[in-house]
Amino acid sequence: MAELQALGVRSIPVVTRGKEYVFGQMIKDLAEFLGVDYDTKPELSPQELIDKLDMVTSASLRFVAQIPEEKLDQDLRNRKRPIRDLCYHIFRLTEVFVDVVEKDVYLVRDLLNPPAPADVRTTADLVAYGTAVQKRLHNWWDGFAAKDCEQEVDSYYGKQPLHNVLERHTWHPAQHMRQLMMLLRENDIEPNGPVPDSELDGLPIPEKVWDD
Repeated sequence: MAELQALGVRSIPVVTRGKEYVFGQMIKDLAEFLGVDYDTKPELSPQELIDKLDMVTSASLRFVAQIPEEKLDQDLRNRKRPIRDLCYHIFRLTEVFVDVVEKDVYLVRDLLNPPAPADVRTTADLVAYGTAVQKRLHNWWDGFAAKDCEQEVDSYYGKQPLHNVLERHTWHPAQHMRQLMMLLRENDIEPNGPVPDSELDGLPIPEKVWDD
């Protein structure tokens, strides 16, 4: 980290070559940095991604509603993060995405990972928050003219096509949705309307539900 900080880098993953570096958030940037010919255009169209994100949000709302209140303060099995914060994070990813597009907010990592605020404590609070975010996504997309999503977004990992950022903000909550299903099953609760991995085809989603 000392070497990275000397270059002015404050977050990882990052790939360095001498005094040059690129953030490892997007394969497109890595390919360009390494001189590799790689097609990084998302496999799914913007409309298909919106449909996937809407499905993921609806499923996450169902699964969050099934989590017993007493479990919300428990940490996830492989990291020190309360289940409540994971649930909040799933919907926060979409809220930040819409903020970035509607309000021209600079996308920084700290926006994505705050703990659940004081007014989002119960299961009902989380469901209400997620429902409001989903409604906002619908309203934004319905009124958004540039549905090809070719404009660029300025972020902590460089300027990115909106299409690619939308893809990232679709597969990321989808991965956490899979984790919610596993959490429920580990507590002997069958997810309400489970989502098979086949429904996530076309997203660059990790193979494993949890990192080891």
